[in-house]
Amino acid sequence: MKKITKKLVASRLAKKVQKLLKNNDITVIIVTGSVGKTSTKVAIGKLLSTEHQVQFSEDSYNTDIGLPLSFFGLKAPSPLWDPLAWKRIFQKIDATSKYYPYDVVVLEMADDELEDMLKLLEFIKPKYGVITGIAPVHMERMISMNKVVRDNWEIAKTSDVVFYNTENEDLYKLASKSKKSIGFGMNKGKLKFSNIKRSTKGYLEGNMNLAGSKIDVKTKMIGKHNLNSLLAAAGVAQAMGMNEKDIAKGVSSIAGVNGRMKLLRGKNGSQIIDDSYNSSPDAVISALSVLKEFSSKNKIAVLGNMNELGDESKDAHYKIGKAAATVADMLIVIGKDAEVYTVSGAKDAGMNPDNIKIFKTPYEIGHFLKRIIEKGDLVLVKGSQNGVFSEEVVRILLDPSLDAKDYVVRQSKGWKRKKRKAFGL
Repeated sequence: MKKITKKLVASRLAKKVQKLLKNNDITVIIVTGSVGKTSTKVAIGKLLSTEHQVQFSEDSYNTDIGLPLSFFGLKAPSPLWDPLAWKRIFQKIDATSKYYPYDVVVLEMADDELEDMLKLLEFIKPKYGVITGIAPVHMERMISMNKVVRDNWEIAKTSDVVFYNTENEDLYKLASKSKKSIGFGMNKGKLKFSNIKRSTKGYLEGNMNLAGSKIDVKTKMIGKHNLNSLLAAAGVAQAMGMNEKDIAKGVSSIAGVNGRMKLLRGKNGSQIIDDSYNSSPDAVISALSVLKEFSSKNKIAVLGNMNELGDESKDAHYKIGKAAATVADMLIVIGKDAEVYTVSGAKDAGMNPDNIKIFKTPYEIGHFLKRIIEKGDLVLVKGSQNGVFSEEVVRILLDPSLDAKDYVVRQSKGWKRKKRKAFGL
């Protein structure tokens, strides 16, 4: 029954979007990839908002139900099958459609639901597509990395112009053959960053090389891999006619998305690198490289389990442990594979066992660190969602002047209930 209801709701939502697009002149931009989708979507949305009325969400709504709702700035109800809630949602959709205020919509696509996405794209007809990073995530569900690359290309190529991340070699070989594609990345592509350096506040600045021009930018990003989202946003903005001066100004004002490599003030004069939204092997290595570049009194890495890695999990967690040992003064882990293989990797790399801590809940980690962190300390927090919820470490360590609901992910009542249940609290 639930499957039938979901199908009926998805079909009705699709028809509402079809009607909306038929009656309005809307430029649709889609963002796909296995990592960095939300950050890139938000960067595009914020940059274009300086010259357009843009509809985009800072949350991840990328299913056959969530994506159509994104056109109207709405969320699916909880529980999903509440008929009265859906009645109210469709009433809001009809009201918004009468005087639709947006001329640009930026959407995030799910690369593991290819068939559903392609059906939607048949009538959405995006003008611009962006492929972000391709990396091993959700490998329990994926057949191969080659399939991930091909599926993302199938989604993006429904657009008139495709911007793609050149750092994945398989994607580069595939996308570079197309006349509609434009590459971006740190090392190759038409859109690149050069002369990158870190400011005294920890943020990155440098030269952004666009099509036919070079502009100086000071960003609010701390990770070099996060600069790709700015390159993609700048490329789309330039294609839509924005001049270089306005692009530079806009890019410099874009802050990181909550839970995704965001630098926050912590208790007792400490700092937090909040990368708690999710985790994957490549993303952890990138986060550790950022931790390494900071000059801090003590560097603490809180690394939670990386879920859904399948047969790759043991080796991936072990390698992460070895990498952390070369960067962090203290390593704290949570999660079944992390407490075995990440710890083993760190010990084998020579880390003092006294500086390796294992906890069962993020709340225990937060309260432990709250007692010991001092001015000048830097805490990296990263982990997958279910069974880890490392954002609770961030919440506990956050400077009292900052409100957690504005800076920390998954702080709604529903999420709090789910977390308490997960840890038997």
